[in-house]
Amino acid sequence: MIGLPPLIAAPFVVSTGVFADPKYRGTRLPASDTVSPAELRAMSVRKPIRIHDARQLPEPPTLDGMGFTLTNAPLEMDFHDPNAVATRFHTSCSDLVMAATGCLAARVVQCEVRTGEATGPGGMGVYAKAVHADVTPFIEDLLHVPSGRHFGLYNVWRSIDREGVIEFMPLTLCDGGTVDVADVVYADAWRRTWPRTRVIDCRLIHSNRQCWFYYPRMTSEEVLIFKQYDTRQAAANLRSTFHTAFEDQSTRENAPSRRTIEARVLAVFHEEDGERAVRRARFQAEVPKTRRDGTTSSWRHEDMIDWDRG
Repeated sequence: MIGLPPLIAAPFVVSTGVFADPKYRGTRLPASDTVSPAELRAMSVRKPIRIHDARQLPEPPTLDGMGFTLTNAPLEMDFHDPNAVATRFHTSCSDLVMAATGCLAARVVQCEVRTGEATGPGGMGVYAKAVHADVTPFIEDLLHVPSGRHFGLYNVWRSIDREGVIEFMPLTLCDGGTVDVADVVYADAWRRTWPRTRVIDCRLIHSNRQCWFYYPRMTSEEVLIFKQYDTRQAAANLRSTFHTAFEDQSTRENAPSRRTIEARVLAVFHEEDGERAVRRARFQAEVPKTRRDGTTSSWRHEDMIDWDRG
C-alpha cells in the first residue's frame, strides 16, 4: 500500500531500515550462503523511516495494541553471572510476561546478551541491523506446549549498563496494525549459534503506512516487552512485531556501545486452542515454498540447540 505516513502526535527522528526488496513479495528468500554476492545485495533495500518517540504518545503502547510495551522493573543483579541470569533474571522475565499478558504460565526458553561484537564463531552478540521478526509458524513443531492451549513467545529486552542509558543503536519496533500481510516475506536463514542451525524467519517490505517507534535513552531499570509469536492471532502481521536496531543521528559522538540482555519467554494462555493441528497447518501453509527463480525451498526449521523446549 502506497501513501503518506500517518500523522502521529509525537516527536520523531529520521533514520533508515534494511527491508526486503519488493520483487521478492510472495516468495521464499534463499539463505545468504546459497546465493551469489550480487543476489544477496539485491535481496534487500535501505529505506528512510520516521521513528516516533513512544514515550510521548498520548496513550502508551500495549502488547495487545501495537505489539510492544515498556515497563519499569528495577533488578539489582550481576548480569555477567550465569547462575544469577538463569535464576533471578529468568524468574523476573517470566513474572513480567505473566503480569503483562495475564497468561496461565510463563517460562524463559532462551536468553542472550548483545554488545555489538560477536561472542563466538556463530556471530551471536552482534546487533540485528535488518528489519525482521524472529519467529514463524514452524516454531510450533519444536516447542512443547500443554495440549489444547494457545501460546505466545515474548522478548523481554533490557540494558545491563547501570551507569548510563541506551544511546547507541537503540531498538525500533513497528506497530503490527500498520503492516500489510502482503508485505511479510519469509526467509531461509541461519541462527547465530555454533554449530549453526537452520531457521525460517520473517523480513518486511517497506511501506509508507508502517509506523515505527522507539524509547529513547532507556535506563537499566526499564524493560521493553514485545511480541514474537501469538497463536491467538489469525493474521500474520499481528502475530509478531517487526524490529531492528537503528542509527539515531542525534546520538552524541563516542557514545558507548549498547549492552543489552534479552530473553524469549514462552507464555501459555487460558484460551483453548481446540483445533491446534488444523490451525498450525493453516499458519504454516501461508509460508511460501517457491523462490523467485521458480525453484522450491527444501529448508527445514531445525531444533535450536540453545533453546529449552521444555
